[in-house]
Order: sequence, then C-alpha cells, then structure tokens
Amino acid sequence: MNLKKDFDEGLGTVYERFRLNYIFDRLINNFEIKNVLEFPTHGMTGVDGINSVHFAKKNIDVTLVDYDENRVLKTRKNWELLRLSNSVKSIYVPKDNFINVDLKNESFDLTWNFAALWFFKDADKIINKMIDLSKKIVFISVNNKWQIGYPVRKYLLDKNFFIENDIYTDWVNIEKIKKIVRNRGLTIIEDSIFDVPPWPDTCLPIAEVKAKLGIKEKPQKNETEWLWSMMAYFAGEDKDLENRVKKFMFIEDFPLYWRLKQFWAHHRYIIAIK
Repeated sequence: MNLKKDFDEGLGTVYERFRLNYIFDRLINNFEIKNVLEFPTHGMTGVDGINSVHFAKKNIDVTLVDYDENRVLKTRKNWELLRLSNSVKSIYVPKDNFINVDLKNESFDLTWNFAALWFFKDADKIINKMIDLSKKIVFISVNNKWQIGYPVRKYLLDKNFFIENDIYTDWVNIEKIKKIVRNRGLTIIEDSIFDVPPWPDTCLPIAEVKAKLGIKEKPQKNETEWLWSMMAYFAGEDKDLENRVKKFMFIEDFPLYWRLKQFWAHHRYIIAIK
C-alpha cells in the first residue's frame, strides 16, 4: 500500500486539516487536555475518521462516535494503518439514537466536531450532548455560508449534495449555535474563522469543478508532485507535506482583522469553556 497515493485527499482538505491542527495545538497548550471526543466524526471530505489523529500523536486519548457502521469500520482500519489503534476508541451509534450514546457526562476535556451538524435536523440535541459530555471545552466548526464558494456550490456546482444528504443549512448559522451554548452557561472564548486558502470553497476536487464548468484540464507533468496525503504525513512518509502546504497560507496568516477575511474563509468556529 502506498499511503501517499492511495490516500491522496487533495490540497484543500489537507490545508484545512493543518489549520485544524493549529487550533488543536492552542487548546493543548492552554488547557490540560488528556482525552478528546469527536462527536460526530463525519464532516465533509477526505479519509474517514482521521480528524483527531493529531491529538493521538500528542499522546491524548481519543474517542470517536459515528452513525455509519461502514464508516466506523473504515475509521478503525485507517487508525490501524497508522499504528494508533491503542489511542482511539471508535463507537457506532445509529443516527436515530445518536444522542443516547453510552458515555458518561463530563468525562472528556474536549468535545468537538467539524462540519458535522448540518447532517442532523435536530442538531441542537447534538450540541447539548456535547456540552453534557465535556468537563472543560466545546469546539464547534461549521461551513462558512458567507464565503464566495458556498452559494456557488449550493446553487450551481453541487446542488444534489444538499438534496441527497438531507442537509439542514440552518446549522451553518453560527449565531444559532452560539445562542444554545450561551444558554447552557458556557463562555465563548474564541469566535472566529479558519481555513482561508487562496481558492474558494466548493468542497469539490478542482478537476471536478473544471469538468462541471466545461474547462479542459491539462495533464500533470509529474503526478507524484501533486499528491496530498495526511495519512502519509502522520505515518512519517511525507515529512515535507506541511512545508508544501504552508506556501498557500499567506492570506490566512496576513495580519488583518478576521471579519475582513471571512468572505474568503471556508469555516467559522467557536470555542467555549464551561
């Protein structure tokens, strides 16, 4: 198996994973994080169930909960490939019974999810369960509806995604989420954006976007130069990956007030403390 080629996620997905990892590092440095719950694990794109691998690489215990049995099996296999099975507990719970997962309240230092809420009509119950299960921090990220790629995807390039997956777009409204969190007595300590590369967010591979727009793509001279695999990075087989991705972080790292960058940012997020 070639982790670099077989688990190529594309530049966009790998970019957002690194930016997520930087947020994780801040949380790890500022709070005593010993165990983490990702609830639910299914978000948008990329290899199943590896969003929280960064925590495991920092010797933090990880629990993952998902409502698709096949995805849970794939997740376990992916962690096995990274030789991290002892650091993770992956749990399957049917979607119609999801909030009744058999976990003890206030048993995790951090509960979080990434672009996962809009798959649930009653995502308010998910948020409240995250709060119940956390004893310190709740971190929620959603797709940023204000960035230019969002309406392009929703109304032009990928309309079927929203129909076929029963997407509830109310749950990209960060103000609605903040209200629930505050009503539970939590204090929001970060309210901002992340994932601001120099391309709009359509959640589609660039080749697919070009095909939908009728643009013919030129073949790559060297296909191995355009492989982006977090699995290979985590396994230590592509140590230069982060440096290659950092070349695209100039907008995100530019010292400009975040609200001025939000129209290009792919994700909004909040971090709240109990």
